[in-house]
Amino acid sequence: MRLAAAIDGFLAGEAVRRTAFLAELVRTPSDNPPGDCAGAAARCKALLEGLGLAVEADAVPAAEAAANGMVSATNLIVRHRFGPGPTIALNAHGDVVPPGLGWRHDPYGAAIEDGPHGKAMFGRGVAVSKSDIATYAWTLLALRHAVAKGHDLAGAVELHVT
Repeated sequence: MRLAAAIDGFLAGEAVRRTAFLAELVRTPSDNPPGDCAGAAARCKALLEGLGLAVEADAVPAAEAAANGMVSATNLIVRHRFGPGPTIALNAHGDVVPPGLGWRHDPYGAAIEDGPHGKAMFGRGVAVSKSDIATYAWTLLALRHAVAKGHDLAGAVELHVT
């Protein structure tokens, strides 16, 4: 089986789980301001660990968070080495701007509706950057699946959630 086919096949079977993961991120408020985001990082860490990924959590010291206009922040790092070679770092932020006015859905509800281009989820972070966290996590899972199917990969992939 070609590498691309192994990845595509894995991802095709993961749509429900990937959508549920993103919905959980969207349902976890991480508005900045006020920037009290440590709780959202803890939830993200738990979700990533639930996928079988090892996650490092580095709390930002309170004084540094305050100096940058935040109440709390925790950075997360997932590292997976496939073999010798370069490291690719994928970065996404877990905070979102406050929702503002005019929402026709709960901005933390992760509602899914049929639309002109198929199903669409609504909520804070669906377009940026909670969706990036889900995309990057499943990128790593798909690569790990390909290796389990006999494909050789080199280098490392890191996911940074800041």
